[in-house]
Amino acid sequence: MLMEGLNALLALIEKVNPGEIVLIEYRPSYIPEFLTKLLVEYGRKKGVPVVIDDNFDTLHVIQKHLKFWGIDEDFRDVLVVKSGGRMMVGNVVAEVEFSSEPLVYIKKYEKTFKEAVSGVENSINIVLGLERLFAFINSPREYYLFITGLQNMLGNRRRKAFYLINEKIASTLDFNPLPELEYIASTVVRITPTPTSARTVFVKTPIREFLGSEFEITLEVVLDAFR
Repeated sequence: MLMEGLNALLALIEKVNPGEIVLIEYRPSYIPEFLTKLLVEYGRKKGVPVVIDDNFDTLHVIQKHLKFWGIDEDFRDVLVVKSGGRMMVGNVVAEVEFSSEPLVYIKKYEKTFKEAVSGVENSINIVLGLERLFAFINSPREYYLFITGLQNMLGNRRRKAFYLINEKIASTLDFNPLPELEYIASTVVRITPTPTSARTVFVKTPIREFLGSEFEITLEVVLDAFR
């Protein structure tokens, strides 16, 4: 089944249940820029708070790339939890001191994130730059400690989580996180860019009407929606 337009993506966001993790895998492109913007705009329209995990200034890069497309976005109404990096974009409510020791980092992150968004209910949580964190993993023990920390977030009904990950970078790491993340996630979406569009395939999802479906969104449709 081929579904075209932004409506399919918006329907997915609407149907995702609190506590779910949606893993979105993409190839090098502007897909994370437009997806982040789409999720933020959805939150604004629905009156749902948006929380962004900004790892190593990924949000800063996204902001600048959107600017090149003529889209001004300051993310001022988005709650941002930073890990690594120095560029303050959006409403930064907490900074997690980065540690190359996964167990130490996970504990710091869980404590900081919980305190920062303690009063936030039913949020959309966008996680950016996750593959950059996995670049610091040096052993199977560290790998599974990190995976377990992410797995523990599954079922947190205070959020709908969307993990955006660069498939090409992740697959070249010493410890490729994709197989385990695909297992943990309730929905797995692969987005493949073309020069003028993006083709989306639902690899795994509990939403029956999306099982086995795919759709294509053209660049012009996306730009028209944001300008």
